[in-house]
Amino acid sequence: MTPITDAKSILQEAAFLTELQLAANSSNKTLEQAQAYARKCLKEIEATPQDAWLRPMSKLARFIYTRSYEAELDINMDKLEELRALSRDHLLLFLWSHKSHMDSFVFLLSLYQNQFRPLPLIFAGINMNFLGFGALARRVGAIFLRRTFQEDPVYKLVFRHYIDHLIRNRMPLSWSIEGTRSRTGKLSPPKLGLLNWVVESCHREQTRDVLLVPVSIAFDRIAEIDDYVALQSGLPKRKESLRWFFNYIFGMRQPYGKVYVRYGDPLPLEQPSAPAPGTETTGTGQQHFDVTRMALEVCTRIEQITPIKSADVLAMVLLGANKRALTAAEMYRQSAGIEELIREQKLPAASGLSLSNEAQVSAAVLALEKSGLVKVFDGAQVPVYYIPGEKRLAAAYYRNTITHYFLPAALGEIGLAMCARDIDIPNADSLRSNVMALRDLYKFEFFYKSAGEFWGDVLHETGRRYPNWDNSDYSIQTLLRDKPPRFGHAILRSITEAYLIIAVALLDMEDRPVHDQKAFTRQLLAQGQQMLLRRTISCESSVSQDLFTNGLRLAAHLALLDGRSSELSSGRTAFAESVVSALSAINLLQRAYDEAWFSQLSAGKIANLIGP
Repeated sequence: MTPITDAKSILQEAAFLTELQLAANSSNKTLEQAQAYARKCLKEIEATPQDAWLRPMSKLARFIYTRSYEAELDINMDKLEELRALSRDHLLLFLWSHKSHMDSFVFLLSLYQNQFRPLPLIFAGINMNFLGFGALARRVGAIFLRRTFQEDPVYKLVFRHYIDHLIRNRMPLSWSIEGTRSRTGKLSPPKLGLLNWVVESCHREQTRDVLLVPVSIAFDRIAEIDDYVALQSGLPKRKESLRWFFNYIFGMRQPYGKVYVRYGDPLPLEQPSAPAPGTETTGTGQQHFDVTRMALEVCTRIEQITPIKSADVLAMVLLGANKRALTAAEMYRQSAGIEELIREQKLPAASGLSLSNEAQVSAAVLALEKSGLVKVFDGAQVPVYYIPGEKRLAAAYYRNTITHYFLPAALGEIGLAMCARDIDIPNADSLRSNVMALRDLYKFEFFYKSAGEFWGDVLHETGRRYPNWDNSDYSIQTLLRDKPPRFGHAILRSITEAYLIIAVALLDMEDRPVHDQKAFTRQLLAQGQQMLLRRTISCESSVSQDLFTNGLRLAAHLALLDGRSSELSSGRTAFAESVVSALSAINLLQRAYDEAWFSQLSAGKIANLIGP
């Protein structure tokens, strides 16, 4: 690990001391008090990497993840070699997805074991700086950062100068672009705070040749999945501590499969854009726009390298059956079509993805059964498999890791089904109108291409599945009967039902504003349970605190939480109508799916019994 100049020197720099006096004044501190506090802040933040600690820490990391995962990390080595060459004359900033507490361990191991030097310093939340772990983590490059410090001018000053110090020394850095672990499996919206700090520092230090490196870290199965289900259900997060850490390590006993580390194509750091002539855009505002765009592009690149695994596909197939049990043969016929699509589109399949015959599907389902995610009923002649109600949130997690790959096809299916309300034969205009309305409805759920590119993808996928979709000789019902839907009902029901819960709760409030979103979320959890019991909704994974968070972001964007009472009432009604429209189309897809896979089979057997 390349040594860096002692960061304590920044506390003596003239520019720092000048700013510290101003920060002291705004904090009602004397300069001496501010200096003492600044030293404390730097000690809390600073990484103290030492080469001697890398080997023992790598052994600890291997001990932790190999208790449940295969020892060999699955890494796209070709891309890592490209990055090794680029690192000679570029400053690399690694931005990774966050699925597990083990992400930072396996990320650094993927570099350390392949002699990638220097190892990047890694930003971590202050919650991980607990007794017995924090000191070790610092020695391998952990920078501990408070979650919030906007109201602390001295801490902000120290942190800014420390980042400048690292950038000046061209130290590679790394952190989670999501800021926290994803509880749903989908990539969460990027947290821009840390990226803004680093980008501003690169500009201040006039550092060129900086690359943002997308990194996807994925697991066959997640060790913390039960915790994620509990958090989505509204239970409090467990506090990290040394006891928690030991319980976490020694609680991993089941085999969870492989760990995948995928490095993507790096994105050059943009320089600040000049404002357009005649405008008065501030530099900060323009820079914020650039950082947002870069962060979204990094997230998109992370999604496009995330490997598709057998468990993800089977979870999607079983959830699409909407509580119906499936035989191994039925799962094979459905998953084989999806695997074929993955191969045709050259999507990034995991090395273990193999669903090309019934025996392989049976083996993959057996692994899910052993993990408790799937149950089997084998009391009749043919065994059938299903996801029990208490495991549907967990199953949705795995499905959600790959839904972005099939989003154009899913929205195309729902858009076609929506056409059935008004016209029997869809056309390009009606389908596009429906799809763009759905894109607006789900705008906070996914990372989208430009409207034109996305519509092109939808049109392509719709034509692939339904070549005659705009032919006047075919009705929508005929299309769906001949080729049952695969994605619309399977991946968007839980989100849409979560939005329906929000819509109902908002309508019940009439024109009253939402003052406390935390209290309102608790109300949504109770509302969702009631709607499940009354069968207004059908999917347990719809009652999710994390899905409500995105839904409330949409509601706030639409000004449905507060504002004028008359506008609240009409806006909430319009929102409810758009959600019901999407859910009605999803239910139509579900009926078409059920008829194709179950009704005809049952009808045929009964007809044979009755005879001619």
